[in-house]
Amino acid sequence: MPERKLLHSWKEISNYTGRGVRTIQRYEVKFGFPVHRPAGKDRSAVLAFSDEIDAWLSHAPTRPSLNSEGHTSGKQHLIETERYHALTIKAKTTRQRAEKVFESSVRQAKRVAELVHRAEELQARHNQRSA
Repeated sequence: MPERKLLHSWKEISNYTGRGVRTIQRYEVKFGFPVHRPAGKDRSAVLAFSDEIDAWLSHAPTRPSLNSEGHTSGKQHLIETERYHALTIKAKTTRQRAEKVFESSVRQAKRVAELVHRAEELQARHNQRSA
């Protein structure tokens, strides 16, 4: 039976799993990663037990994928799924930003066109008065 280690912080949990702190925090929210909060508050200190983490990693919700030996690799698939979700979220926000920048550029171009038109009208009036 593996030794049960007590992990006292996000950093220790991150080091134990070999994943980043933010990734582990996302796993907690999205997939129910096993952390304990002694104060019982959402933003309090965290604790975790290595045996619970190991059990969670071996039973994490994944689609089966085959490794080179023909066996499923749940941990690797979980990492790939998380990367895919991160990329789709990034792509969506990038697209939304691009749309906003485009809309802003169109509004700015219309304003510039209006100012140019006004300036041309004023120049034409000025030329008529001067003639």
